[in-house]
Amino acid sequence: MTYIDPESRAKAQAHGHPYASEETIAAGYDLAGRVCRELHHAGLPAYVERPEAPKRPGVWVEVDTQGECAGGIYVRWSAPELAEAGMRAVAERQDPAAPEWKQYAEVVRLMQTAMIGILRLAGFTAVRAEEVDDVAKGDVYVHADTPLSS
Repeated sequence: MTYIDPESRAKAQAHGHPYASEETIAAGYDLAGRVCRELHHAGLPAYVERPEAPKRPGVWVEVDTQGECAGGIYVRWSAPELAEAGMRAVAERQDPAAPEWKQYAEVVRLMQTAMIGILRLAGFTAVRAEEVDDVAKGDVYVHADTPLSS
């Protein structure tokens, strides 16, 4: 299977943002599948994020295909209705401390803690994504060098 088409790969290379090798990306998708299985086992809806797939509530698992963390994955809790209510409250009232936004942020933080615990219990090396990428606040990062789990 080819994960990154040659044209996209060449463009990224030309702009100084090369993709990881197909083998590294394939290993990342394997890791993502194992993480999804463990989260399903714990009762959480989880799926591997793909560009063509619609966004659904639950856990999104995204493979990092570029940069120094390539092959690792980001695990993200998605609650679209809660997020939309929080963003709408902030935008309408121009209040960054709107209770709806605080509720959304707290749910994301609680789910991050829960997902780290579930994944570590299953043998994965999982950390708060902020430790790896300061833009990924609220996500969980699972290292590419995680050993195979059950």
